[in-house]
Amino acid sequence: MTQHEPFSFRSSEELLEKTEKLEVEIPFQDSISPLFDSIIIGRSKIPNRMVVQPMEGFDANPDGSPGELSFRRYERYAKGGSGLIWHEATSIIPQGRSNPRQSMITRKNLDSFKRLVENIRRQAYKAFDSKHEVFLVLQLTHSGRFSMPKGKPQPQAACLNPFLDRNSEKVHILSDEELDYLQDRYLQASKLAYQAGFDAVDIKACHGYLVNDLLAAFMRKDSRYGGMFDDRARFLTEVVQNVKKNTQGLVIGVRFNAYDGIKFPYGFGVKKDSSLCIDLSEPKALVKQLVKAGASFFNITAGIPRYNPHLGRPFDRNLPGDPLPEEHPLEGVSRLIKITEKLQDEFPDYPFVYTGFSWLRQFFPNVAAAIITSKKEALIGLGRSSFAYPDAVKELMDTGTLHPRKVCITCSRCTELMRAGCVTGCVVHDKEIYAREYHKISYKYKEKKNEKKHG
Repeated sequence: MTQHEPFSFRSSEELLEKTEKLEVEIPFQDSISPLFDSIIIGRSKIPNRMVVQPMEGFDANPDGSPGELSFRRYERYAKGGSGLIWHEATSIIPQGRSNPRQSMITRKNLDSFKRLVENIRRQAYKAFDSKHEVFLVLQLTHSGRFSMPKGKPQPQAACLNPFLDRNSEKVHILSDEELDYLQDRYLQASKLAYQAGFDAVDIKACHGYLVNDLLAAFMRKDSRYGGMFDDRARFLTEVVQNVKKNTQGLVIGVRFNAYDGIKFPYGFGVKKDSSLCIDLSEPKALVKQLVKAGASFFNITAGIPRYNPHLGRPFDRNLPGDPLPEEHPLEGVSRLIKITEKLQDEFPDYPFVYTGFSWLRQFFPNVAAAIITSKKEALIGLGRSSFAYPDAVKELMDTGTLHPRKVCITCSRCTELMRAGCVTGCVVHDKEIYAREYHKISYKYKEKKNEKKHG
């Protein structure tokens, strides 16, 4: 068991020395040119391997349409140079929103999504040229047990989970009939995404939300959607099949948890004993089914942010009140790379998005390039770093390096904003908007702390 440490490396030599000391495998190379290799997904040629991950801004209008800050954020991504922009979690129904300002696509607000897509492409053309065909993915979701459509919890789940459900009496267990209905809503939302101009949809199956919950529904009894693997995977597989069959020309991707980090029988990708050891047999079986159903690419993550956030987001600073993990962040980075590598090795012809790079700061391009060199279909996803440094890819194109003072410092303040239900972005590097928002919640936090101290 190693000790958590914040990032402190002034050179790549110091970083690599630390990996040797910890005995963790982190690939590294000097040349970052592989980051700018093109790649084919579906029929589209993507100009480079860089992916803006689906980071929620909670800045949609009440009807779910992109708000002013949404347009601002995606315009910055478009000008920033990434070849693939993965639009944030977008709810398929009002009851499945995790926040009253979460994105949601409907027939009534379709035109606003069309304008967003058109603006992203226009801004990318202006910043680069017509050959820079940015690939746009819309992530479709139902928030499940984390649903808060009116700002208060309205949890809906596949089955109860003692690790995630603090008040099981308030959790609504969705019936098979309700899940059948939701399958159709995913299909309808996918059709709208295609009409809006997105190149692909992602059926979100990660981080404890509904579809991830179904994959781990070992304890769901007498259901088409629980128990044995084929039944737990049925919902996701059938959604992919239906979208593939009914939306010709739309590419399908899946961002999923390959490892929940929750003990069996409540976590996916975990050995069926009392340990927390990784078992990728079911994640591999899932990819096999999804490829057969019509999925073309995958985005791999791990952990449940509200329970064990370090598994998917190695960080310097934890959220207030949360304990620090009993491991070094480099162990988390290495774990995410290894998990994705094993899946990529099993399915070498399909693009996989590797994640967990933000903690590496200015050295992430060297690690990412080394991965692409050995795994030819690899893509590189940046989430928190995209909030902090939206033009990082363009800067790499122009200068070959990143500025150490502009990188994400994994301080978790963007997550604090998200948990507080505020508009979300980088508090450190986008102060004009998000530092003000953070000041509001930190002031409220101090007030509550004082009330407890004197009450």
